[in-house]
Amino acid sequence: MRRTLAVGHFLNAPFVEACTPHVGRIREVFFAWPGVLSCRPAPDFTDEVRARMMADLRWCKANGILLDTLFNCNCYGDIAISPELADLVTRTLGEMDAEGLFPDIMTTTSPFIATVLRQRFPQVKIRFSVNMRIHGTLGFEPVMELFDSFYASREHHRDLAWLAKLGAWSRAHGKVLGMQVNSGCLRQCPFQTFHDNLHGHNRLAQSKVGEQFDFSVFRCKTNYERGNYEDFLRATWIRPEDLPLYEEHVEIVKLATRRHAHPVEVLNAYATYAYDGNLADLMDPVHAFPKAFDNKAFDTTPLWPEVRGCTQANDCTHCGKCTKLMEMVFR
Repeated sequence: MRRTLAVGHFLNAPFVEACTPHVGRIREVFFAWPGVLSCRPAPDFTDEVRARMMADLRWCKANGILLDTLFNCNCYGDIAISPELADLVTRTLGEMDAEGLFPDIMTTTSPFIATVLRQRFPQVKIRFSVNMRIHGTLGFEPVMELFDSFYASREHHRDLAWLAKLGAWSRAHGKVLGMQVNSGCLRQCPFQTFHDNLHGHNRLAQSKVGEQFDFSVFRCKTNYERGNYEDFLRATWIRPEDLPLYEEHVEIVKLATRRHAHPVEVLNAYATYAYDGNLADLMDPVHAFPKAFDNKAFDTTPLWPEVRGCTQANDCTHCGKCTKLMEMVFR
């Protein structure tokens, strides 16, 4: 087994205890440093929480797990290109260094931050976030000097032929390719950038205000509440059992566990390539469906490989295959 997993640091379960059985599978841990907003709501970094996080990260470093710190907001507002943001990056890496936790990697959505890192911290590997949503190699060509690794666009990464070409391009250009495997978002979600911006500004509480206008930030949730459960099958997640097909082409497998309700379950499933339960429970966000997507049932039908590898997934014609598959796995 290869070390491919990138695990989001979580605080709602014992992190070290969960990771210890899978050290041989975990390549990296990713996290937002206290005081730095990222593309998820920030926890309350009390002294106790901060101390626990530092201890967890030191354990990772001692066990050969790379540290990936996040500056991956979609928007930095009026300081997006500024000395203030450059100095925040510099100060943050200085704080990490003082704790003996200088990062190996920084994941960002900001070309400005990437430029500052190249100038001030050339030893840090720069990763382009999945939130940049670059769908092919053409989008990377103008900025080749600004990054060392990147995440594949979620909309396309079930397409093995596309992923194989992207992997070959990455190796040929000295870049490292990764993919996120447990996204619970809708494919081509029209709310994703809007939603991520709220996270970046730490304003997700505004979603409560939206209820006054019959407006939901979570369009995926609203969509499923209308009974469109087949859209779960049309999404971009990868089953744990199918992961070896994709690991042929990528070096990094990102697990969204930072704010997940069941992070240990997610880690165990993808580390062992097996899961017996409701597949929806592995995804981020976790959706509460009226019935379960029986993960083991996917192995019993030849329809699943067809749906998983559908070449029309981004321009769905509603051919009926997902409807038939639903009858077999949603129960």
